[in-house]
Amino acid sequence: MVQGSKTRFIAIAVGQGDAFFFERNSTSALIDGGRSRVGFPIQFRRVTGLDGVDILVCTHNDADHALGLLGFLESGLTAKEVWLPASWSDRLDDLLLHPSEFVSELILNIEEIEISRKMRLDDLGDYYSVHEQEIDYEQMNEVTMEDLENALEMASEVEDPWNGVNLLSPPWYYYPLPRLYWRNYERFSLFIEALSAATRIRQISLAAFRSGALIRWFDFIGNREQDSSGGRAGFLIPVNAQEVTRIHRPRRSALMYLALTKSNRESLVFMAPSTDDSPAILFTADSDLSFNQPISWTPGMLITAPHHGSEKNKKAYDRFRRETCSNIKDVTWVRSDGRFKGRPGPSYLQAPGTRYCTICRGSMLPKQNVRLVSQLNTWQPISTRTCCCK
Repeated sequence: MVQGSKTRFIAIAVGQGDAFFFERNSTSALIDGGRSRVGFPIQFRRVTGLDGVDILVCTHNDADHALGLLGFLESGLTAKEVWLPASWSDRLDDLLLHPSEFVSELILNIEEIEISRKMRLDDLGDYYSVHEQEIDYEQMNEVTMEDLENALEMASEVEDPWNGVNLLSPPWYYYPLPRLYWRNYERFSLFIEALSAATRIRQISLAAFRSGALIRWFDFIGNREQDSSGGRAGFLIPVNAQEVTRIHRPRRSALMYLALTKSNRESLVFMAPSTDDSPAILFTADSDLSFNQPISWTPGMLITAPHHGSEKNKKAYDRFRRETCSNIKDVTWVRSDGRFKGRPGPSYLQAPGTRYCTICRGSMLPKQNVRLVSQLNTWQPISTRTCCCK
């Protein structure tokens, strides 16, 4: 770190996805970890020079945000606290203790829905997020974090049948899946994606428990007129979520449960508030910022580009312009991505302020770790190129 600087930020140049490291006054956090379960722990050590963080955050259940965190926990890197989406808790006890019954239910759910084209699980999750209130539920589900800890302890004492590479291993492979495959390949593809999402939830939760970290749960409240709460005051706080110790909501089907954990719309957004000598940081994950809770826009703040600068998240940039009235122009945008032709979109490229990318579209330059430090209440790049996306 530069002499005299109290805050540093690094967008780690993962192969695909987001992995943002943040350190202020000797307290550190990692928000998401990219897609590489094996490679990310080595990369983290090399880039940060650390063997762990105080807080490890998973914003949602996309592989390019969550798999690296699993590798982090499995590798022996340490975290004092692990912050997870409370949406994972709804059916986590079933995933932990009754996985085969859960998968059988998932297959029935997929057979029952209308599907005429390849359907992505996160798109289905965004649909459920908007229309969930229209669904007529038959029962409620109540889960306490103590219940989850007991389930995690029970599951951690037996060998995990979902820990291998082959997700389609018995007992659920032989009978139902061939029928699902031959009836409709799109359904089969959705099943494979859903099963992968279920596996990540199970494995990350167990890895966090086995690491000895304190697990804290954050419930997305973006559709409600409620205030966010929890986190660590002055360091990292939720913007569109509440920290919870109990969940009481309608019991979702296996498919709906998994889809909502992958919903971009329900990505957890966090803020590192500004201090006297350091600007704020807004970690947007894949959110389009369409939630009801306010955002504290401040001069000089750093904003991670929503969904890697995708134009699908145009609403996020529209909200920034609308609520700041374009009066805040000295912001810094940081975009992490793989090599894609369709990203970033024009909304990211036209946003006021300075932009940095781990990799720029159309550039032949190698990927870079975006390193920024706060000096005199502004963000200063350290051996980092500005955006040159074409």
